[in-house]
Amino acid sequence: MTGARLGGARGDLTRCIDASLQCQAACEAGMARLVARGEALSSEAVRTLRQCAELCELNARALRKESRLARRTASLCFELSNQVARTAWLDAEDPGSHTLARDALRLARACRPLLFSF
Repeated sequence: MTGARLGGARGDLTRCIDASLQCQAACEAGMARLVARGEALSSEAVRTLRQCAELCELNARALRKESRLARRTASLCFELSNQVARTAWLDAEDPGSHTLARDALRLARACRPLLFSF
């Protein structure tokens, strides 16, 4: 991989891309559930999920293009998806939140080898 200079094998990249797209979909579904429950679009929870969905999409594109910024987007995805997973896991009001937590944690795990291998 010439541009991104990430550690890990091609399979690691594929897993991170796939997990990014799955997490994007889960965050978008989570936003829709929050809004349906009466959360304002400007609420912290909705804004965080929107940010996560947008970052996941950007990460997938950066990895596919082998962008020099791919390590940064993967690092941000790792950080934000851990935060989303933790918050979603604690949301007992929303039965779909555990699916969101699972997908966000899967993203963090999938991106980790790209960040911490040399």
